[in-house]
Amino acid sequence: MDFEDKTSVISSKLVEGLVKEKVDSRAACFIVLAGTQAGRMYKLEGDEIVIGRVDDALIRIDDDGVSRRHAKIVRTPDGGVTIQDMGSTNGTFCNGEKVGSRTLQDGDKIQIGSTTILKFSFQDSVEEDFQRRQYESATRDALTGCFNKKYLLERLPSELASAKRHDKTMALAMMDIDHFKRVNDTYGHPAGDYVLRHVADVMLQTVRADDVLARFGGEEFAMIMRETSPDNAVIAAERIRRRIEAAEFVFEGTKIPVTISVGVASWVPGKSDDAQELLALADEFLYKAKRNGRNRTESAELG
Repeated sequence: MDFEDKTSVISSKLVEGLVKEKVDSRAACFIVLAGTQAGRMYKLEGDEIVIGRVDDALIRIDDDGVSRRHAKIVRTPDGGVTIQDMGSTNGTFCNGEKVGSRTLQDGDKIQIGSTTILKFSFQDSVEEDFQRRQYESATRDALTGCFNKKYLLERLPSELASAKRHDKTMALAMMDIDHFKRVNDTYGHPAGDYVLRHVADVMLQTVRADDVLARFGGEEFAMIMRETSPDNAVIAAERIRRRIEAAEFVFEGTKIPVTISVGVASWVPGKSDDAQELLALADEFLYKAKRNGRNRTESAELG
């Protein structure tokens, strides 16, 4: 049998088109390499996004040295991406060099404030999904879907600093499932896991979008409440407590009684802004709720 060599000719325009199609399918993203949001990815959607401390900034960073509107990311007509400093107090740095405006290249590192470093990168859908999963794994509790303790402890000081800067109130609630050891001992550990998941579901359905809910460890949860007065913080905590008390917990046909105790610590302008003190006060009043009969909320303001 005769074999005939065949050569296909592909035009340079077709090659350019394929390359352009591949590039166009990759999204411009910013991955936080260092800072309180390490691992998080922000995707450039639209033609412009703002980096800063203001609430409407798409990349919101509460870091020392970050201005309210620190810098902006702009998509240029030719598909490029530039970063532009917006007159920030401490400047914007790209690869260690202070910049006013610069066209970004894949892999460039941008420093904003004292600790936050962003990496600019083009990501396809598979890379985006991987990065998102990595961040979720690092910040979320696998059993309940709430944030984890590490995330909350990193977030709390920045939220307190933000409240102080903006002269706003805030609060922290510590919540513990009553007699949880008894649940495990009586119904088994699978039932205990079910109770934890169901409690978390009720909480997640009840909290506001701006609240930060985390599983603090074991059967204990914590919640940061932004711009919340002491009275409203107690109202929010009581709303969660009552909904859990009213919820049905049925595991393999057996009804399990479940309640929680709550300690709320509130911060108001002019008071100590030590995050550890706020955490310790919330914990102290959680145990006060336990001592006073459980299934109740106790509260105090940070002195």
